[in-house]
Amino acid sequence: MTEATNTAFSATATQGPARQGPFFEDVSIGLELPSLRKNPITRLQLAKYAAATRDFNPSHVDEDIARDVGGMKGVFAHGMIGMGFIGEMLTNWLWDRPLRRFSTRATVIVRPGDVLECHGRVVRKWIEEDDNLIEIEVGARNQRGEVTHTGRAVAVLPTRPLAGRAQVKRPYLLEQRVIG
Repeated sequence: MTEATNTAFSATATQGPARQGPFFEDVSIGLELPSLRKNPITRLQLAKYAAATRDFNPSHVDEDIARDVGGMKGVFAHGMIGMGFIGEMLTNWLWDRPLRRFSTRATVIVRPGDVLECHGRVVRKWIEEDDNLIEIEVGARNQRGEVTHTGRAVAVLPTRPLAGRAQVKRPYLLEQRVIG
């Protein structure tokens, strides 16, 4: 009998280069983030999202109630599902860089079958205390080009490590403060 090895979990599996997000020096105002195009939204996806968020509003899962009682012409996606997609786009680009703020607003009803494409653009870059910050204008559009979500995110980015730092044999003065 042969033994199979699952290389995905093997301690000896060859790993690719460590992935990391952008550095402050590499980001400029106007930079467009890589967009994220999602598959068409399905009713199953809406039901799973309702279960995950414990938001069982019938307008999201029951066609008859959404159409007849709610007057919404059928079920529609939770507004937060678009925020989740935008968050996925942000983390695909930022990777391990932290968000300080993230907010979105749903502007158009999203229905099953809609395809959302998320986008982002750096609109501000500044230093506040010891943090390097960027502000990203984010949003999503459906397949008809309608803006379904708008928002903003603020991320904290590190600076690039100094080249040759490992070769310095004595402490390297980066900042001097006089107190007193």
